[in-house]
Parts: sequence; C-alpha cells; structure tokens
Amino acid sequence: MTVKPLSRVTCTAGLLLVELAPTATAQPMDLPVEPGQDSVPISSPKVTKTFAQVPVAPNAPAFAAQPEWLTPTETVSPSSRSQEAERMAGRSPISDTTPIARPERLEPTDLVFLKSSQSQTLPVSTRASDLGTLKPASVAISQPETIREGGKGDVSGHRGARVGAKEVSPIPQPPTPIPSPSSPPPNPQSPILNSQAQPASPTPSSSRTSSPISPSVGATFTTGPGIGYSSSYTGLKGFIPIRQQPGQNITFAEAQAFVDTGEGSPGANLVLGHRFYDPKSDRIYGGYLAFDHRNTGNHGFNQIGLGVETLGRTWDARANVYLPVGDTRQLASESVSSFATALSDPFFQGNFLARSRTIQQQIDRRYEAAATGVDVEAGGKILSLGQGDLRGYGGLYYFGAPGGNGTIGWRTRLEARPTENLQLGLALSRDNNYGTNLVFNVGVTFPINRSNRDSLREPLLARLGDSVYRNSNIVIDQQREFRQTTIQDTQLITNPTTGQPWRFRHAVPGVGTGDGTFENPTGTVAAALAVAQPDDIVYVQSGINPGIPAFTIPDRVQVLSTGPIQRIDTVELGNFQLPLSGAGVLPSVVGTVTLGNSTTLSGFAITAANGAGIVGNNITQTTVRDNAIANTGTQGILLTNVQGQVAITDNTIQQAGAEGVSLINNAGQVDLLLTRNQISNNGNRTTDGDGVNIELRNNAGGNFTITNNTITNNQGTGSIADGVEVKLFNAANGTFNVTDNVITGNQLNGVAIDLEATAQGTFNIARNNLSNNQLNGVGLFLSNDAQGQFNLDNNTIANNQFSGLQAVVSDRANSIVTFTNNTITNNQDTGILLQTSDQAQVTATLLSNSIINNGNDGILTLTNDTALLRLFAASNIITGNGFSGVALNTFDTASTAASLRGNTITGNTFSDLDVFNLTPGTTTCLQPLNNAIGSLVLDDSNGAAGQIQVETGSLPTNSVTSPDFTFWSGTTVPAGTCGF
Repeated sequence: MTVKPLSRVTCTAGLLLVELAPTATAQPMDLPVEPGQDSVPISSPKVTKTFAQVPVAPNAPAFAAQPEWLTPTETVSPSSRSQEAERMAGRSPISDTTPIARPERLEPTDLVFLKSSQSQTLPVSTRASDLGTLKPASVAISQPETIREGGKGDVSGHRGARVGAKEVSPIPQPPTPIPSPSSPPPNPQSPILNSQAQPASPTPSSSRTSSPISPSVGATFTTGPGIGYSSSYTGLKGFIPIRQQPGQNITFAEAQAFVDTGEGSPGANLVLGHRFYDPKSDRIYGGYLAFDHRNTGNHGFNQIGLGVETLGRTWDARANVYLPVGDTRQLASESVSSFATALSDPFFQGNFLARSRTIQQQIDRRYEAAATGVDVEAGGKILSLGQGDLRGYGGLYYFGAPGGNGTIGWRTRLEARPTENLQLGLALSRDNNYGTNLVFNVGVTFPINRSNRDSLREPLLARLGDSVYRNSNIVIDQQREFRQTTIQDTQLITNPTTGQPWRFRHAVPGVGTGDGTFENPTGTVAAALAVAQPDDIVYVQSGINPGIPAFTIPDRVQVLSTGPIQRIDTVELGNFQLPLSGAGVLPSVVGTVTLGNSTTLSGFAITAANGAGIVGNNITQTTVRDNAIANTGTQGILLTNVQGQVAITDNTIQQAGAEGVSLINNAGQVDLLLTRNQISNNGNRTTDGDGVNIELRNNAGGNFTITNNTITNNQGTGSIADGVEVKLFNAANGTFNVTDNVITGNQLNGVAIDLEATAQGTFNIARNNLSNNQLNGVGLFLSNDAQGQFNLDNNTIANNQFSGLQAVVSDRANSIVTFTNNTITNNQDTGILLQTSDQAQVTATLLSNSIINNGNDGILTLTNDTALLRLFAASNIITGNGFSGVALNTFDTASTAASLRGNTITGNTFSDLDVFNLTPGTTTCLQPLNNAIGSLVLDDSNGAAGQIQVETGSLPTNSVTSPDFTFWSGTTVPAGTCGF
C-alpha cells in the first residue's frame, strides 16, 4: 500500500508539524531519537512537500486534532516552523470530546508511528489513544486519513487519503500488536521494530464520517431551447432528508418549482429517493420515484418518473424513465383557412341572394403531446477543480409521444462543482425530433443548519445529499396536423350592417299570388310589405299592373324596383349590382308613398293627384333615390320633423303643385344630402312653388348639402317661387353648402336666404350657375338679431332681372359677406347691392370678382339710420356698368368705411367711383390705394357734419383719369383711421 510518507516530524510547543512527501514510498523504521532532539529525518526523497500543522492537546486521552493544510508548493524553514508553532500554540486546546468532521482527523483506532524524547525505542505501531500517556516528540503519521486497526497480514483495501484536493493512495505498513494504555512500554530492543506485525482488521471508511446530511435550498437556471422545451426556465428547489444514518444511507425528498422565462408558464417536480453507501465496493447506490407537472401556457401535463443511479469516486452511472399520465396529447391551437376556387354569378334563390362556390379548406391543428422516455448515461471525474471536481458524461435517450414519431438521441455533458455551493453544467444533445441543443445550467445550494463538520465531510459520502440528475421539464412534442378538403356549397350574400344574409321579398304586380320568394313572388307590393321584416328588401318588377296603390314602408325596409341600377353593400362582393336591376322601366305608383324610419324608396314613377308624392313625418333616417315624381297635388317630396341622415338623390321632380322638395323642421338635427336631382316647373297649384324649400324653426338645425342639382323654371301661382329658399326662424341654426348646381329661370331668386329673430347660419355658395332668374341671382335677407356668414366663391351670376346679389340687413342683424372670384354680368339692375339699415352691421369683402355690364351700378351700397358698413374691395374688375362702377351712399347718421385696393374701375356710364354723404351726421371714411379709376366724384355738400374723410396720402396712389372734388370738403384723416 502506497502512502505519502513523512519526510520530517517536528513537535514544538504542543504542535505537531508533519512534513509530507507526495508520492514517495516509505517503510516504518527504528529511528533513534536523542533526548532534546525535536526533528528527525524519516525518508530521503526530496520532492515538493505538503505541510499539515496539527495542534496537540498534551495528555489528551484521544488524539483529537484538526490539521490546517498548507499549499503543496510551500516550504517551511526552521525559523518559520518555530513561529508557526508558537502561533498555533496560542490556540485553545482541542478537547477529547470535540467532534472533528473532516476525515483527516485521527481517531482512537488510527495507527501512528512515533519516537519518544528519551533514548528509548517505542513500538512502531501505536494507537492514537495511547498518545495521551506519552510525552509528545516526533510523531510519524503513516496515513492522515484512514489506516485502521486491522487483522494480520496487511491493511489492503483501504482507500487513499485526500490531502487538500489531492488523492493519496495507501501503502502497506507493518503494523504491530497495539498495547493497551495500561501495558508497560516495550523493550527498546524488542524485535517488534524490525519484524512484520499482524495487520489490524479493516473498518469501513464511512465510520469516519458521522455528521448527517443537512436540508438545503437552492436556485437553478437552465437555458433553452432544450429537449422538448423552447424557453429558458428558472426555479427554486429544496432538499429534505427524511430519514438517514449518517455516512451509511439516506431517504430524502426533493422539490422544485420553476417558471418558463418566455411565457411565464409554471412547472414543478417532487422526488422521493433513497441512497446507501456500500463500503465493500466503496460506492453509493440509489433510486427514486418522481412526480412532475408542467404548464405550457395552453395545457397542463403530468408524468411519473423512475430512476436508479450509482455514484463513485471516479465514475457514475444512472438511468431514468419518464411516464406521462393523464391527458397526454392536447389541442393547442386550430386555424381554418378557406378560399374559393370557383364562383358563380350571384342569383336569387328563395328569399336570398346566393352564389355557388367550390371551396378549398385547409385546417391547421397544433397539438402538444407529453413524451414517454428513457435516458441512460455514464461518466466520471476528469480533474479536480477548486474544492470539487469536473466530471464528464455521455449517454443515449429515447422519447416518443402519442401522435408522433419516437426518436433516439445522444447527449454529452460536463458537470463542474468548483465549490460546495455552486454547480455548473453544459450539455450538448442531438436527435431527429428536437434537433441540436446546447444547454447551460447553473445552480446554487445553501444548506440549512450548516455545521462546521459539513465542510469536512468525506467527499464521496457527501454525495448522498446530491440532487437527482434527470429531465425536470416534461418533454413536450410539438405536433402539427394539416387537412385539406374541397367543399361545394351555396353561399348566401351577407348584409355587412347586420352580419346576416340579405333577405328579399319579391313582388311582380299583377302576376301570381305567391309567398314572396323569387320562384313564387307576390302579386302586389302590399302583400310583399305585409311579410317583410326589418332589414328586408322588397324587390319589385314592373309587372302588368297599371298602377300600384299608395303604400307605407315599414321601418328598416327598402322598397326597390328593377327599373334603375340597384346596388347594395355586401360582405362577399362589396358594392354589388343586383340581378335584374337596370331594366329601365319604373313601376308606376298612383298615390302617396309614406316613409318609415330607416327606409329606402327607389325606382318608381309616382303621381299623387291629391297630395305629395312622398311623405315622411317624424322619422329618422331615410333615402329617396332614382324616382320620377310628377303631377302631384302638393309637394313632390314633403319631409317634416325628420332627423338623422336624409338622402334625396337622382330623382326627377316636376310639375308638383307646390315645392319640388320641402323640408320643414321644428326641432332636432338633420343631415340632408340633396344631389343629382332634376327639379323643375313646380308650384303650378300654389302661391309658393320653390324648387327646394327648407324651413327651420325653434332650435332646429343641421347640416345641408345641396349639390349637383338642376333647379329650373319653378313658378308659383303667387309669383313667389325661388330656386332654393332657406328660412331660419327663432333660434334655428345650420350650415348650408350650395355647390355646383344649375339654378336658372326661377320666378324670384336663384337662391334666397332669410334669417330672422336670433337665427344663425353659415352659407357656402360655390361654383353655381345662378342665371336668368326673375329677381336676383342670390338674395340675402337678415332681420331682427339674426347673424349670418356668407361665402360666395366662383359662381356665375348672370342675366338676372334685378341684381346679381342683393343683401338686405336690417334691425340689429349682423352679416359677414365674402365674395371671391365670382363673375357677375349682365344683370338688369345692379351687380351687387348692399342695403344696411337700422342698427345692422355688415362686413363685406370683395376679392377678384368680375362685375361687368350690369344695367345699373356695378356695386351699390345704401347705408341708412345708424347702420355700419365696412367694405374691403381688392383686385376686382368693375367695368361697363350702366350707371356707376362703385357707388357708396351713406344716409342719416350711418357710417361707411371703405378700403379700395388695386381695383380696375373704368368704363362705367355715369361715373366710375362716386362717394356721397347725403345727410348731416353721416360719416364716410375712404382709403383708396393703387386703383385705376376713370372718373372719381367725392360729394359731402349736403351735410355740414357729414364729411367724407380720406386717409392722408392715399389719393395720390391711384390713377384717376377724371377727378371731381367740387363738392368735397377736402377732409383728410391720418392713415389707418378707417380701420383697415
């Protein structure tokens, strides 16, 4: 048996300094020690030495000492030895009852070799328990770890000692019979020193470590992806000894809870295991039963685990079995994608609109399945590392899941334990299902109730408390199933508003008595309406009936004919033209059609001798389109107290007894769209025959869009028919957009706007043709406390029999009028007439207009009473008018402030620009800048206090051909006085 022999033993001040040679061999020999000698050379090899300093309690009955190991390369000089001895001597002696945890301690049965300080020879082999009777001198320790009292012959079978982190192999020694403490000292000449002694009987090395395995807690982190999982996971674990015989066996429980770092899905393990140490083979054997749970974020899985293992100093082996239980295969997700490969044209079938289609359908299902598996591995120590070691392993595994293919793979890994508390791992695996995975893991462990003896526990026996190595994460096989089918079906066309199929009630007047299906239509519209449900369409063909009687449309029902093109919104086809529509024949209705809430009427020729063609009263939301309304007793369309969205589009309305379209509201808000209608020749039975009449009272209001209509030749019997008339009374209000219309030949104004009381409105009148009307192209009338803002842009206002534009503002009304880019020509009287009276105020802005060839004045202002007019005119062309180009007239105590900039005012018959203050107390402030003026007349002679004030320096900026200041007072005021 080889041992690290003693090169030198020194005893100083109760401290044994043992100098060990690492690998040499030595035999015990009889070495004379002279009295007082404190150091004896024992073996000759000169190698790197390791020192163990062993404090000795003199006269202790048991040699209980705890070495402090120095580094292998350190040398100790005699002086340093003495200093170390003195330092160590200052420690408190270790008593015989002090438990020593490390296996390097000396126990009463350990054999030692020593010499006394006298010139006597002692037995070579002596029990450590006998040291208490001897004076410490030079002590030779044959093996610092485990040489036990044995039988005769040898001490083979004992394992080597661990010095620091180095293994030391034992060597055979010639032990002698060991005297008891009461035996007399042996004879110095005893042949026992030179003869073979009988060896002591061997004792299991586990008897040297009696401290129990402590409970512990720890944390782990494992990277992903790995075998059967995709994300890293981290967890907390605990090790709990249940029952143990220290150094021999242990029954334990191990628990772990972990969480997936990707989706936060949890998992847990519970392991119940047993391990025992076999001294004969010097190995640990164990087995375990485990229960595992894993939640994938979609489902939970469970499994039972079984395993066996054997752990040794140089090599380990283990095998694990994984058995999923419960529902081992579960559906994680499903998606269905369909696409039509062939579609027919839509057709009517029963009460529905449908189409045939061939559909390719693909179903994609993803399953999660827990895999049954087994793995085996073997490996061992590669090298020492810090306080521990580095081990390597290799093995095979098999995993197979229901619904999938099993796979065999290999795995190799490294496991490093540089300290008692830290474990590092790196594993590389490869198989056909889970691919190649490189996984790193780290774990830290903290013993509970740690004792000083834990750190000294024999390394192999300490592994009784190791965690079980196995797959803690249940292996999940991700499986996908694809299925493709071909389906022939009939698809019903869907209403996007309701999400339900469009439903039709078919009617063919004068034909059949059916139930309203396409194959069996009703013979009357009334019969179809009787069975119609909300969101239905009553679809009417022309038939042979000479006239459909008056009818009422139920709420949320559309009544459509096949005459015009009919389009509906669909989910499948977008905005789609209905089959049979566009036939061009409008079914005739002889009587009034009454609208309900959210209804549509389209495609009928309506006459009603005694009333309006279409009536809607106290309803919300309606559409009237593509109808021909004629020869009605009163209005073509009459709407009263309607709210919500109202659309009147693409109708022809003519020869109505009263207005073509009339909307009269006393309350509520309405959004009116009036577009692409032909409204003409109405008003032949009443005094008021406007093409379009809108009246709002009380607090009624809304938004009104009148665009792209043709409104012509409307004539009332009482000579009061405007093309478009808007009347706001009381506190009514609204925003009106009158754009892109042709409004001509009407009996009064093309557009007439009347605001009274406290009504308010904004009017945008743009791109209209307002011509040949018998009064004004546009007439604006404000009274009381009304307020209006008017924006006229790019209109053609021509050949009207009075003015192109007339604005009459009275009382306390306030108006802002802006004229931009209009062409105002050949009107029989005035191009623009602004009349302001009482306490009214008007702010007028004229920009880039052409005001040409009107019969009287181009621009005429009449400001009376205490009214105020502010006029800003720039870049206008005012020429060829029959009297004055611009005539500013102020009366009473009224005021006019005018800024004229960059205008061309020439070629007008009487004068180009004339300014008159006609009564005392009037004031006109004039700022003429950079105008081209033919003739200029300023006259304030009729009132001593009624001066025409001209801003200083402004007149010379103008080009004036013929100035006439004969009757002007010559009053000038500083620049800016006029307020522009």
